[in-house]
Amino acid sequence: MRTLKKIGAMMAVAAAAGAVGVPAAADTQTAGAGGSQQSDIVTLDLYNLTDIHGHIEPVFDKYTSEAGLSHMACYLGKARKANPDSQFTLLGDNIGASPFTSGTQNDNPTVEALNKMGVFASTIGNHEFDKGLDVLKARIDGSDPTHYAKINFPYLGANISGMGTYLKNYRMWQSPSGVKVAFIGAIEDDVATKLFPGTVDSLTFAKPVPVINDLARELKTVGGYVTGADGSTGTEKVKADVVIAMFDNDVERSYPQMGKYVDGLMGGDTHKPYYFTKVRGAEGNILSAVASGSFTDNLANLQLKYDRKAGKVVDSAAVRIPAAEVKKCGDDPQVKAVTDAAAAKSESIKNTVITSKAGKFYRASQEDANHVKGENRGAESTLGGLIGDVMKNSFRTLDNRPIDIGVVVAGDIRSDLATDSGKITVGDVFKVMPWSNEINYVTMTGAQFQKLLEQQWKELDAKSSRPMLKLNFSSNVKYTYDPARERGQRITSVLIDGKLIDPQAKYTVAGSSFLLSGGDSFTAFGDPEVKASKRTVPNRLDREWFGQYLEKNQNVQPRKAKSSVGVSVKEEPLKDGMVKAKVSLRGLSFSGVGEPRVEKVTVKFGANSVTASVNNTLYDPNAAQYSAIVTADGIGHTDTPADVSARVRCSGRAGQTVHIPLTVENEAGTELVGAVQGLGVDVTCPAADGSVAGGGAPGAGASVSADKTPVKVNRLVRTGAGVSAILILSAGLLGMGLSLRKRKIG
Repeated sequence: MRTLKKIGAMMAVAAAAGAVGVPAAADTQTAGAGGSQQSDIVTLDLYNLTDIHGHIEPVFDKYTSEAGLSHMACYLGKARKANPDSQFTLLGDNIGASPFTSGTQNDNPTVEALNKMGVFASTIGNHEFDKGLDVLKARIDGSDPTHYAKINFPYLGANISGMGTYLKNYRMWQSPSGVKVAFIGAIEDDVATKLFPGTVDSLTFAKPVPVINDLARELKTVGGYVTGADGSTGTEKVKADVVIAMFDNDVERSYPQMGKYVDGLMGGDTHKPYYFTKVRGAEGNILSAVASGSFTDNLANLQLKYDRKAGKVVDSAAVRIPAAEVKKCGDDPQVKAVTDAAAAKSESIKNTVITSKAGKFYRASQEDANHVKGENRGAESTLGGLIGDVMKNSFRTLDNRPIDIGVVVAGDIRSDLATDSGKITVGDVFKVMPWSNEINYVTMTGAQFQKLLEQQWKELDAKSSRPMLKLNFSSNVKYTYDPARERGQRITSVLIDGKLIDPQAKYTVAGSSFLLSGGDSFTAFGDPEVKASKRTVPNRLDREWFGQYLEKNQNVQPRKAKSSVGVSVKEEPLKDGMVKAKVSLRGLSFSGVGEPRVEKVTVKFGANSVTASVNNTLYDPNAAQYSAIVTADGIGHTDTPADVSARVRCSGRAGQTVHIPLTVENEAGTELVGAVQGLGVDVTCPAADGSVAGGGAPGAGASVSADKTPVKVNRLVRTGAGVSAILILSAGLLGMGLSLRKRKIG
């Protein structure tokens, strides 16, 4: 089993603010191609890896290309010989959420391998904090060698206060050709939201962009201290010739914020490979920006040409070196010795077979403009649904009651679970859930659970480039949402065990301790009464419960249809007794190889129905924007709304409300949205005297049915310009308190 880990580069540079170049995402750089210096021009090859996450071993199969650290070390060694003006840095998340080999050994193999690769410096990532500050400090100062290997390169975090000398602000290198290059490390200030609450309470995270730009100006105008070849720091300040920002954040969102003293940007965190050549920064300055990707799928080279006579960078390029190219170099013997020893130590446990009959389960995926696949944390997946069932059906509460709802957040799922043979091993399960989290459960009201669902849509700002972080639930949960509505008001129906959720009833919800502690900004779990109800399930960690579930359910297969579907309805003026609307659908399909995809969808409105085609593209040019579809709803959407209509008859129903139900089925007849969910339109019939409630003769909002009786359609209050009145729910669903209001028409 291997995973679709390679995240596609975002190619739409022309759409990015101020972009003036085209990303060189498909280019291959031969080791040291810029090594020979001509006249006053010095070519600097600045290599970088981000988000290694303990992926120390090479992986090359039909799903994945990862060079591993031994091949990377070989490539970098040859590159340095070809061009001595080369340097190698890391962008953080070097450890944490690691595969079996490194993860079961406290990530010591990763640290030991990186120590042999000549790392000049690394930005601190949020995963370096996973085991807490004491462990991080022990890794840096070597105070606990029995458990944690000492890190022999410095970590940078210029915008972090509270770590004393354990983190540096920058590190300056003087190249053999005399060019002084300063690397500034910083991390986005949302670190606390990605960790167990309380982990970094003693630290302060300043806004990173001003820190980077101010420090870059200082290093170029006032100066800083050069680090010698032996690691010592100079005693006199010298001005930097070149400044590189090593900013642990989404590159596409970050480069437009870099000021004129920044010559290049290295980024990461999102696991997306970015290669932007000569784009515009915050002050009209030109720079290039890279993010290698993740898991050693690429090596990034930020290549700069520095004119010693002019005293400035005169050209730059973002160069992607794919894993397959790196592999051609072969192995570095010292690094390979480390990885081989680590693999041998973990092998016996790793290869234990749990089941040989499982189906194929995938994470949600997306594609870039070149059809390169990568993970998608904004969509429901078959693997997420499986883990939701694990959380619901594997254990009971401490007082022996069943769990009502199982949940997992998409970011907790780190690998697919799909093998051609159906054989799943302990190592495979560890790759899916490498966190070693305990399992918690809480008690929530239906209203609090609805609040939790609303929090899947995230605030897009400098801290976040993902419009949604999807929650995946056990198979007894089904809901609809309207992506056209305002954030916080998008959930339009929720079913638990086939029944509309009761806003006052209480439900037990189980999942990882990270999520149920409010991780990934799901603050509904932090409501005082919810937090007070939290309990820990004893005896096993998340992946151990997962393995036990697979062992007990040998033939487990993925679900056939989505549990969450986006439905938007735009009404049209009433005419001749007909209620008409345009219905748009999203998130109808799964995205994995061979998984169920809806090609045709049938929308039923009253007694009538219409069939529409479904677009299952995996590419979304607006992936990091509010207008995202694939990364906010998943694949499977209707390009054009389906026109639906229904005739209203009010004879004998004076003053009553007639509900016109809306349901959705796929081409196989599988119900995606059912009548019990209450979606549709409510029509209020006139009083017995023929008048329309709130007015006299039929006017705006009234129509005449086939029996010539004027009727009135109740609609939702419009919530903003361009947002249509979306869905009116049946009387039963209105009891949920979804803040859906009617207004009188006419």
